[in-house]
Amino acid sequence: MNRRLAALLLVTLCIVQPVQGRAARYEYRVTYVYENRGAAPLELTDMDVAVPLFMNSSWQNVRLAEASVPYFVKEMDADGGLGAVMGVKRTLGPGESTSFTASYAVESSSRAVPGFDVSEAEPLSSVPKELADAYCVVTETFQSNHPLIASRAREVAGDAATVLEALDLLVEYVREETTYTNFEVPMYPNTTLINGLGDCDDQSILLISMLRSLGVPAYLQVGVYIHPNIEDSETSWEGHLTSTQRGVGWHGWAMVYVPPWGWVPVDLTLTSSQDGLELLRKAPEYGGNVVAAYDVSRQPYIGESLATRSRIVGSDLYVAITDEAQEVQGGGLGFEAWFIAGLGAVVAAALVMMFVSGRRAS
Repeated sequence: MNRRLAALLLVTLCIVQPVQGRAARYEYRVTYVYENRGAAPLELTDMDVAVPLFMNSSWQNVRLAEASVPYFVKEMDADGGLGAVMGVKRTLGPGESTSFTASYAVESSSRAVPGFDVSEAEPLSSVPKELADAYCVVTETFQSNHPLIASRAREVAGDAATVLEALDLLVEYVREETTYTNFEVPMYPNTTLINGLGDCDDQSILLISMLRSLGVPAYLQVGVYIHPNIEDSETSWEGHLTSTQRGVGWHGWAMVYVPPWGWVPVDLTLTSSQDGLELLRKAPEYGGNVVAAYDVSRQPYIGESLATRSRIVGSDLYVAITDEAQEVQGGGLGFEAWFIAGLGAVVAAALVMMFVSGRRAS
């Protein structure tokens, strides 16, 4: 799946509580600039110049409203994600550059939060076989058959009577045992488990791998978090990548099948909830300012990220990406935020995380 050269992770210090029934419209704009600083020509691939076509649902509608260059639509990954491949100049001679801008019209509403009553929770046997077959497979990214991951999942949640109980136990385990740390590329789940370090997608990938090892369907979802206080610029990848974000940050979370409530978002980092059930009930994805872009289930999310970083760092290509978003109409942010005790002011800290694979999809 195409995940852009740099998708930006927002590390927030606030607790998010969705407000039901509110809707808002946003403009989200992204600009890419590519520069050849070497003495030989460079070739850009489809994956290098693609942006995602966001998924749509009953609570969000996102369309690519405008692009500075022509583009064509292409399926970008094994999960069926679509990307808009921009028609920029593909061969850059020494000292040459090229660029494009794409703007999205976003309409997003908050949605009702499930009750998550433990008395209504159902056992693993109630998970439909077709979902288990599709979303419990071992992949390059979700290494649910890794001995350490599988054994630790059984130790923590193997005796749980219901899927909700197993999820609650694993959520608390991952949050207690993993310290938020930002890396330039996503980490394999065994590395996150062993080192106890990881950012939003690292922790989600570990949780998903542990759930899959127990037969609980789960996958990663990636999207944008829109908030006016986000303002950051970072250079990474040994100076080859510069990322700037204003009003928007890229973020990743787990989607887990929990009977009888179905698929539910599980966000391990964009919250300060202390226990598993509270975290499920306060998932910021129920608010209108978190907009899903694409799913990661079967594609080699981590391997492609590592390969893209290696390719860019080993070349004379330099890339600058600017993400900007603002509300243009509607019911505000669609959530109420208040801050961790002792802060007393609205602060959002944005760090750069490289979700890189040169491909990007919905």
